[in-house]
Amino acid sequence: MVKRFSVILVAAVVALAVLLPWVSNAADELAGPPEKKKQEESSKEVVVKGKLRLKVKAEKPDPDLKFDVDEIAVDYVKTENSVLDLAPTSLDQPAVTVPDTLNSEQAAAPYIKLFKTAPFLTLNPKYKSHVAIAKWRLRITDGFGNVFKDYSGNGSLPQQIVWDGLNNNRNKMIDVGTSYSYIFSIIDVASNPTSQMGKPIVLESLMYEKNNEILASVVYDGIFKKKSRRTAVSKKGELYLKEISDLLMGYRKFPLLIESYGKDIDDASYKGEIVQKQLAKNLTMPTDQFKVMPKKSRLEKIVFRIRK
Repeated sequence: MVKRFSVILVAAVVALAVLLPWVSNAADELAGPPEKKKQEESSKEVVVKGKLRLKVKAEKPDPDLKFDVDEIAVDYVKTENSVLDLAPTSLDQPAVTVPDTLNSEQAAAPYIKLFKTAPFLTLNPKYKSHVAIAKWRLRITDGFGNVFKDYSGNGSLPQQIVWDGLNNNRNKMIDVGTSYSYIFSIIDVASNPTSQMGKPIVLESLMYEKNNEILASVVYDGIFKKKSRRTAVSKKGELYLKEISDLLMGYRKFPLLIESYGKDIDDASYKGEIVQKQLAKNLTMPTDQFKVMPKKSRLEKIVFRIRK
């Protein structure tokens, strides 16, 4: 009996040894991989129900924006806004106007000063004799020998004599292309005369003011090329006309009157038109802003009348 029970017990132990691994493997297959299980557990939604009892009390500050919108606007936006902001009345009379006539952008050249201006004669008389002077005289005559200007006095000589180009009556100015002579005379207390003649004064050009006008004169030879088959403005003539152009840019009084004096009307008109075209080119303006007035004269010259 005991022996049979022992055999049965041994058989049961062997059977358990064989069956336990198989049961364990089957349980693992049913449970699945451990990692997959953990992932399934972590993916489950967890809902926590409750009430928030912590409260924060604070006032929301107003926004304070300190910057200029125009500063960040690009240039073309500013331009468009400025045009759109103009009212019809503003567009009718804009601040920047276009002139009726075109003007040259060329700057003035103050270094060009060819036109002769007063004084036309300055003397510092000297007298080396020990004999006292009784009378003295400075006489200026024109090309025909007529007295144009007189200076005189008694006793000692003046330190300086300055002639502004006007005659004795102060109604006529010295002219270009004309020879003016002067002689200085002294009579001492012993009635001994002493005279000295100066060099003739001949002006190629001159400029002076009269009756709210600037009169500028220049002989033909000062403007046009000499000994040339074709009448054209010389290099020096271009400088003369540039100086006139600079004055016109300052005063802007048009039309400009150009008086052309020649030995015949046709020649005077032709040369006046050459000057007219050159000035129109200098100032980029139409020629009708320069009026040519031809005149017959033995003295060939151009006179510009610039209104102030």
